[in-house]
Amino acid sequence: MPILGRSLLDTRTLTRNDIDEIFLKADALAPLVNPARPEMRQAGLPMRQPVVCCLFFEPSTRTRMSFQMAAYRLGCQVLTMELSAGSSLSKGETLTDTVLNFAAMKPDILVVRYGNSRELDELLPTLDIPVINAGSGTMAHPTQGLLDAYTLRSEWETLKGKKVLIFGDVLHSRVARSGFDVLTKLGASIGVTGPEKMMPQGPQRDALASEFGLQFFESLDEGLPWADAVMGLRVQLERHEARELDLEFASDYHDRYGLNEKRMDMMRPGAVILHPGPINHGVEFAAGVVRDGRSRVLAQVTNGVTVRAALLDLILGLGIGGER
Repeated sequence: MPILGRSLLDTRTLTRNDIDEIFLKADALAPLVNPARPEMRQAGLPMRQPVVCCLFFEPSTRTRMSFQMAAYRLGCQVLTMELSAGSSLSKGETLTDTVLNFAAMKPDILVVRYGNSRELDELLPTLDIPVINAGSGTMAHPTQGLLDAYTLRSEWETLKGKKVLIFGDVLHSRVARSGFDVLTKLGASIGVTGPEKMMPQGPQRDALASEFGLQFFESLDEGLPWADAVMGLRVQLERHEARELDLEFASDYHDRYGLNEKRMDMMRPGAVILHPGPINHGVEFAAGVVRDGRSRVLAQVTNGVTVRAALLDLILGLGIGGER
């Protein structure tokens, strides 16, 4: 099914061929979004500038800015609204009404980031314009899942047979859920580990293990020698109930589940390090991990612009960087 005109609300709607198409488009657009190649920026730009409308009802740095950067590199006009930007939300307007009002202004595409909201989950697929999910609650972050996989694909050319260890706050992570889906579609095996309070349990754990073939490790130390890539997840304090964490638990998290110099020595030769950000330094990662030669954290940020540009191009049918 062509990507043209489609929404992207969850990676589950993507086939392996869809993912390959997005990555091939990202390869073609890489020179365009690279500031070292200014002569490419105007090549093939459409006559009418499409309007990309970004609605961010949750805080964001990398996702918001990379969508904006991607849109600008493609020659689009960008409108951005944040929760704290003095909107009518402060007057009691609902998220649903806000989205409907922006959709009524007829932008070419909506990019929406929001917390857990059944109303928006039900509304977004019904809109008559394409929508990209820029992160929804604890359930999905499709573009992050794609850019993480694209980063590894750039490292290895193929993910088939590779092993990726995802560690930390798996239970509350929308990044993990989208990552499970994309990585397994591309042939990778996935391991997970983290504190018991931050891991799926019972039927949820069984369902994830069955769907994605997850391998559960008792500790980070056990999983590190197994993996070709390790990705830390942020401890999402804002999504925990107060009783879920206590000071004693928080204080020893890094000792038990943090990536540091000693644990990096346990990694396979050639293994790489990822993190979707933002990083709690001294919690998931020790100081210096991001600057280690095995870190691909900043490459993820660069690739975020490229992959999001590819999605915008394919959905809007811009044809920049070569026809599909």
